[in-house]
Amino acid sequence: MKISYKDILKLIVSIGLTVWVVMATTKTISFEDILEGLRTVEYGWVILSIAISILSHWLRAYRWTLLLNTQGHQPSVFTAYLSLMTGYLANMAIPRMGEVARCTVLSREEKIPVSFSFGTVVTDRLLDLLMLGLLTVFLLFMEFDLLESFFSNFVSEKAPILLDLWPYLLLAAVLGLTTVIYLLRKAKDTEDENSFLFKVGKFTSDMISGISAIRRVKKQGLFWLSTLAIWGAYYLMLYVISFGFGPTDDLSLMAGVAVLVMGSLGMAAPVTSGIGAYQALVASILVLYGIEHGDGLVFAVVSHGSQMFSVIIIGFLSLLILNFRKRKKNRVTEQSENSQPASA
Repeated sequence: MKISYKDILKLIVSIGLTVWVVMATTKTISFEDILEGLRTVEYGWVILSIAISILSHWLRAYRWTLLLNTQGHQPSVFTAYLSLMTGYLANMAIPRMGEVARCTVLSREEKIPVSFSFGTVVTDRLLDLLMLGLLTVFLLFMEFDLLESFFSNFVSEKAPILLDLWPYLLLAAVLGLTTVIYLLRKAKDTEDENSFLFKVGKFTSDMISGISAIRRVKKQGLFWLSTLAIWGAYYLMLYVISFGFGPTDDLSLMAGVAVLVMGSLGMAAPVTSGIGAYQALVASILVLYGIEHGDGLVFAVVSHGSQMFSVIIIGFLSLLILNFRKRKKNRVTEQSENSQPASA
């Protein structure tokens, strides 16, 4: 996969934001204090959390195959899992590169058009957004008095630039949408298959087909059950870690929901793998539940770090397996070509 100048710029900006967020997050606690807290963690619970995270990724790969099946593609869950984990690993290098990477790998392995599979990935992300929104509404409904001031202060103090720039962001969104609609209309009138507009129209058509695949899923019950199971696993893999750290060993169930919501928002931040943003948001929300900020930061470092560790290990193993598959396929092709009789 080629890395463009845009990807490199995105990486530089992401690293810069990550460094800034980490420095802002850790200025109230020393590195030695964090290390001391890490020594007290019972890592058996962390291993259990990693095991649950592996299950959540497998469930996501299974749900992905249900979307891909809507156009007759039949990739195995294992192949989808390898593609997914490779994408997660790519995200650690360049934010949002993983979505394209997983589709590219799947295309190479199963000959599934990237445009269609990318549409299913968009659907995958929209489902995440839906679940996060429902969890946020549920959390605010159950803990409104506790969280009202937190969210209002967070928006006004932590993200004032969004309050100042929202008219310009809205204008940019409208202009962007207008441009896309114009190009798509022009593409419909283009018959030259080699033209840029025709390719844009074809790609967009395939992507829309991927996005709308959710309506054509045959196993709707299993599809929505796996969606709930994915987020149930996300909750558990965070909550079980609290049992292995003294200050959080009696964390309430609702506090676990709050950690999941804020952690998910941190992972969505435009920084490398949510580093810094995740820790800042999780530590801040835990303060509301009686956990000191330093202890909350240790909990966030452990919960986030354990997931990054598992993604790195499983991601590299996935790359090795995919490379082994490719080499094996090449050998079979070469043997097949060599076994054919030479033409007279």
